[in-house]
Amino acid sequence: MDQTTFWSLIDRIDRGALNAGDEDAAVAPLIDELSRCPEQEMHEFEDILAQQLYDLDGHIYAEAADESGPSGDAFLYARCYVVGCGRDHYDAVKANPTLMPKSLDQWCESLLYVASRAWAAATGNNEEDWEHFTGVSYETGSNKAKWK
Repeated sequence: MDQTTFWSLIDRIDRGALNAGDEDAAVAPLIDELSRCPEQEMHEFEDILAQQLYDLDGHIYAEAADESGPSGDAFLYARCYVVGCGRDHYDAVKANPTLMPKSLDQWCESLLYVASRAWAAATGNNEEDWEHFTGVSYETGSNKAKWK
């Protein structure tokens, strides 16, 4: 999967539901679409997602995230929101950290579970059995170079 395909899949997110704070409804169309992909593409989606989140993991972004910045989990969910808003928004935030979400209402934790839920839907397995490890960690503080 390339970046264009990844962002095309991200565009399946229901932005109305996302902006209304209904994360599960927002990502449901993405899960549905990804569940039709081969398992390898689900892995690649997860890899690209992790990289996008990693690239926003830094002190300057956390400071700009106001309410979400001080908490590791909240900052991760705010970064998920940025990705969930699409490529143009992501690129804008990456270039200008002051555009980070300012509210605890602007989260998308559910984005973290899209690949495992798509895999479970496609295979009939339990999503907790998804075993894929990405090349980078999206956890807050993982991108050491941006936390100096």
